[in-house]
Amino acid sequence: MQYTVSRAENDTSGIGTFPANDYDLPAERGRADFDRRHRFALVGSMHVATLLDLGVGVTLNSGGPYTATLGGDVYNNGRGKARPPGVGRNTLETSGFAQLDVRAAHAFKWGDRSHTRALTVGLEAFNATNRVNYGTYVGTVSSPLFGQPVSARAPRQLQLSIRAAF
Repeated sequence: MQYTVSRAENDTSGIGTFPANDYDLPAERGRADFDRRHRFALVGSMHVATLLDLGVGVTLNSGGPYTATLGGDVYNNGRGKARPPGVGRNTLETSGFAQLDVRAAHAFKWGDRSHTRALTVGLEAFNATNRVNYGTYVGTVSSPLFGQPVSARAPRQLQLSIRAAF
């Protein structure tokens, strides 16, 4: 189990990004794109008699930042990334992230002690609760979708696995 509270700030989103206003660089200082104030992770496994191996993984994160933009080129720099007056970079926040992953497996074993063979069959469920974890949010204030999510991460996924040991 791990819990982290952190804070990350910077003044750029990377080498391919530019400031909203080339003449106001201090306004670029803000939350880093990867900043998540709270993170929690729990991973565990247990054997249920000789019947099953069970595993669980829980991941929880608070929301990440994104930026409000005007959707126009008010600074004539050809980029159209101007922000409303007084609004800094990455001042808006997305919804959080929560995911539960589970695994159940059983090993079928045969042979003697010197030549044990096994066939392990497992079923895994990623995002087992099928929670919608939104991705990208619209930051353009002139858009009718401003502040709304426009993408989501993967829904529940099931995986069947078979492993042979000989």
